[in-house]
Amino acid sequence: MVRKKKQKIDYFELHEQIMHGDATPPPIFSIKGFGYARWLSHNKKHVEDSKHQFNMAGGTEPVRGEKSFSRSTMRGFSGPWSGQAAVVSGPQEWQTTTNLGAGFNPNVAGAPAPAIGTPLGVHPITGAEICCDPLSWFREGIISNPSCFVLSVPGKGKSTLVRKMLMGDVAQGHIPIIAGDIKGEYVGFVQQVGGQVITIGHGAGTLNPLDVGALGRVIPQIRNKLTEMDKTKDKEEYKRIEDTLHRALEQVHGRQVTMVATLVGLGRKTPMKDWEAMLVSIALREIYTHTNIDWEHPPVLEDLINHLEQGSDELFKKGRARTQEEWDNRIDNLLLSLNSLLDGPTGQIFAGETSSPIHIGANAVCIDVSAIDRGDEAMKAAVMMACWSAAFGAIEAAHMLADVGLAKQQYFSATLDELWQVLAAAPGMVQHVDALTRLNRTDATVLNMITHTFRDLEALSNEEDRQTAMGFIERAGMVICGGLPASELDILQSRLTFTAAEAAMVVSWSRGVHPGRTRSRNARSGALGRGQFMIKPAKDGTPGIPVQTILTPTEVKHRLHDTNVRFDEYFSKGIL
Repeated sequence: MVRKKKQKIDYFELHEQIMHGDATPPPIFSIKGFGYARWLSHNKKHVEDSKHQFNMAGGTEPVRGEKSFSRSTMRGFSGPWSGQAAVVSGPQEWQTTTNLGAGFNPNVAGAPAPAIGTPLGVHPITGAEICCDPLSWFREGIISNPSCFVLSVPGKGKSTLVRKMLMGDVAQGHIPIIAGDIKGEYVGFVQQVGGQVITIGHGAGTLNPLDVGALGRVIPQIRNKLTEMDKTKDKEEYKRIEDTLHRALEQVHGRQVTMVATLVGLGRKTPMKDWEAMLVSIALREIYTHTNIDWEHPPVLEDLINHLEQGSDELFKKGRARTQEEWDNRIDNLLLSLNSLLDGPTGQIFAGETSSPIHIGANAVCIDVSAIDRGDEAMKAAVMMACWSAAFGAIEAAHMLADVGLAKQQYFSATLDELWQVLAAAPGMVQHVDALTRLNRTDATVLNMITHTFRDLEALSNEEDRQTAMGFIERAGMVICGGLPASELDILQSRLTFTAAEAAMVVSWSRGVHPGRTRSRNARSGALGRGQFMIKPAKDGTPGIPVQTILTPTEVKHRLHDTNVRFDEYFSKGIL
């Protein structure tokens, strides 16, 4: 019997083939594998040199043990490195159009759970965490406009949802501004985050219609910067800051004239005459020119009245008065209207300096007007206009400081809760809000609009205002719907598209709980539809994202969202 001569293995050649991926390493427990391992241990320098040369050439060392399994069995895979598959992969997924996938659409609710922005709660179907706020979604390109329109029947947590978004704004360094908190629902939140709360009402605080606001109080800072600059070295920068200063002075003056004209018009129930506004403008310019103005303590209404009553050559000339008697007759009605602001339907709210000016550096600002009598329409209208003027002035002041390099760029979040009351508060409020919905990106301001139903906008007395207000939903970056009746959803369908599943969810959230024979003391905590919302980031029929808001233990402890505080004693007694 002739034995077959054992073939000698060239391990140098085998190693080169393995390094270039032309061969796989032999099994470690085979004769060839033992020999290759012994060769590697005796030729370490050659192995390192070959690896270095391979990497220098731009190659990548092949992954070892990539040989596929031979076949699959009921217990797993057979072959080297095989065994039982304990973890089963997820099923395959396919994507198709709703036309081809007949029967699927519109019976669908959105399943995405974006983790972008402020944590709000969880997806009621999948349980996934959902994060959302307009500014974060705008930055990520999910929405094209940093604004949201929230609507739902009362008691479903609209204000709670918005407050959670505002908490996220504070955490990110943005500044929420609630310019006219009609029900005082944001006072606790602003206090907890260390913000500024300004209370306005009879005996609770005063507003100066001629207050320069935050915009006027930054003028000395801009002037100081101009003084420190060398005009000859950087002419363009000096001219730019000089123009900014001039613009700030003119905006302060324009706001003062507009505020006086608005308040007089509200008191008279008719707009202020154009020539009266001209005389007020001239008088204010003379006051600022002829006296040393302290920007921290600007003139008050009484100063304007005294200057008009005294008159001047310029006032006589522009007012077409040749004698003091003609001048007195010319301004009698104007002075009567101005004096009525000091002690009339608005009380003494506009008599004196502003008790609490807005601070630009505050974490959040809330102007609480809940102390105003809800039936006093004239008073509420006047105060709301003054609050909005102060808020816009603060936003513009922050932007001007950033433009001249005295502060970093700030981002604001303006909230209009009880939108129906805000729009109906005063003539021109619809136009103010409409301008903000169109220019909020330019002003780096988020706009949160909250109301009960779409019919609130239809209830405005002026037809032009109604048509303008209808466009708020169309221009909002996202629409968030809580519980709404079916009739309201039918109207809303003209602006938004809801699938059948979404419509069923939104309508179900608006229904009450079926009354039982007895009720537990904790029944209120599980009220149907409370805290459940449908986020619609698009208006093209894309499925929305349902969310169930969740309160943190800190929010519950400090009762930041509890608007039923006055019912505490009643709820504690239980049901008799």
